[in-house]
Amino acid sequence: MPRNRPGVLRRTRRTPGPRFWEEPPPARIRGLSARTSLAVHRAERLSPGFWYPRGTTDTALRRYRAFLHPPGNRPRYPRASYCAACPGCSLDDVREARDALADILPRLPPRARAELRRAVAPLDRRYLRLTLPDPLAARAAPWWHRRLAKGVEGW
Repeated sequence: MPRNRPGVLRRTRRTPGPRFWEEPPPARIRGLSARTSLAVHRAERLSPGFWYPRGTTDTALRRYRAFLHPPGNRPRYPRASYCAACPGCSLDDVREARDALADILPRLPPRARAELRRAVAPLDRRYLRLTLPDPLAARAAPWWHRRLAKGVEGW
């Protein structure tokens, strides 16, 4: 059987046209590689439902870091969001921010998932160390919801 020469194959192969973004390229998430940031933005865009507007993971990660950022070893108490119904305000509660991070993890490809887990793991350890356990919390709730909280944050 005769073979086609490589030049003939290259000429007949269709080359895709230029790639254009319908919107500006997404910003890189602080602490993550560009590849992982792009995978996170893609997962947010393709996720079904209304709870993942673009930038939710970035906002949740920033909120989680900000809650744990002040120096010192005093106990910290998460506060419920004043307006927990809307997606933007719900991230005022650090527990909801951690929920958003936990929800996006299974939607990511393996490498991006591993990198995001590596970014969140030290924050989880610090959160566990600086918050106090709530003996009355429901056992079915994730571990970050089973910590003592006080008050409402926001307005």
